[in-house]
Amino acid sequence: MAAATNELTAFSVFEIYGLFSCDTVLFFFMKMIGLSPEDWMMKLIMLLWRRRLKITVLLMLLFAALVYFLNASILLLDCAHKNKKLVDIDGREDGAKICTEKTKFVFIKCMKCATETMGTIIRRFGLVRNLNFVVPVKNNIYLGWPFLIEETDYRPSKRPFNILMEHAIYNRTRMEKIMGNNTLYITIIREPWHRLTSSYSYFGLGYVVDPAVNFSKYVQNIQKYDDIYMAPQKRPFRYCFPNGFSVVKNLMAHCLGMPLGFPEGRGDISLNDAAVIQYIQELEANFSLVMIADYFPESLVLLKRLMCWNLKDILHHSSNVGKHGLHEITPNIEEFQMYYNFSRIDFIIYKHFNKSFWRKIRQQGPEFFNEVNHFKVVQLLMERFCFIENNANSKGQYITIPESKFNLEFNISSEECGYMSRYLLEDIRKQYNTNELGGDISKFWYAKPPGKDEIPKRGCSFPVL
Repeated sequence: MAAATNELTAFSVFEIYGLFSCDTVLFFFMKMIGLSPEDWMMKLIMLLWRRRLKITVLLMLLFAALVYFLNASILLLDCAHKNKKLVDIDGREDGAKICTEKTKFVFIKCMKCATETMGTIIRRFGLVRNLNFVVPVKNNIYLGWPFLIEETDYRPSKRPFNILMEHAIYNRTRMEKIMGNNTLYITIIREPWHRLTSSYSYFGLGYVVDPAVNFSKYVQNIQKYDDIYMAPQKRPFRYCFPNGFSVVKNLMAHCLGMPLGFPEGRGDISLNDAAVIQYIQELEANFSLVMIADYFPESLVLLKRLMCWNLKDILHHSSNVGKHGLHEITPNIEEFQMYYNFSRIDFIIYKHFNKSFWRKIRQQGPEFFNEVNHFKVVQLLMERFCFIENNANSKGQYITIPESKFNLEFNISSEECGYMSRYLLEDIRKQYNTNELGGDISKFWYAKPPGKDEIPKRGCSFPVL
């Protein structure tokens, strides 16, 4: 009896970690038992009666047998359930729960917050399902950003929209007119100091003056150098960004729609703490998930569970990752305080949503971190196959990811590696031309490059002529 129980426990552990399939466990279980539960119990009782064991021993053995068969029944039911191949589960510990894949949502991109990596994940998700994107006009890459979105910023469609995810300023009223009701809103933010170091490197902010200034000097005089950067004389240096617009002062708050005085004539609540807190509370009520770029794997698993996506959907290749090394530098307390005072609203936003982020994770239970660790392993397997072994540039190759408690078995092909590593907005434009224009690229909405000396009038969004 003891040996059989240990053997069954071992099979349960193997099943949990995916070392045996459910069919294998069922096979060994039936071989081990050999009899129906009724026959097995009857033989046990007769044996015990013939040997005239004490009643207490009988009861103890009966109790042990009951526990044994209860565990076995749970295992059998679990295997039977898994054999149904129910893929849309939310991963919670309160049992497998069927949920519907979410395909109608707005993703607000905040610059230098892993948003291009997220953008590639979302574009790939929509493309393989032929979902309808809100596509910028011509060859634009922004939806009116850094201004509020207007009808002239996106291509019309014959079908309802599924996804709005290119750079756009959050505005619930305007976006509901485009997307309709029952739309989920999600975004991602980043610790503001790390976002500053990334922006300094990516936008070349030290080169706004000649000779260039290093990061420390830039931070110590950030208002001075930001004013120079925003001046009309530096428009060619900025290219896509309009006069008077800062990429280092409360940019996350601006992307999330908070009125901060840009463009000229718009309200500014930055000095009204009560209004700022109220706006943040409204954001929390309206957004289903605010991810944190500093905890990217945890954010992606939360996204997977919220959206009822598959593990394969959140695999990714990092995009626009700076190799400047500034993020590794521990900030000087004085410099950190200078930037905190300069971009205070972003720090308030990050503190608020960092707390709510970990609160959501605690609600998931300890099993959540097992899924995060599993996701990290699969992510490494994908990266090795696609980019270390260079299969992204080959054809016909694939790797198989085995079934686990967090995913069904699936393949990653070399073609899918390519989807993870290229800029998919061009594929979305081609999809639009096929679905909406019948493939006729000469029609008005097809992307056309700007003139050689043309300067964007709305960030990187060129008005309809």
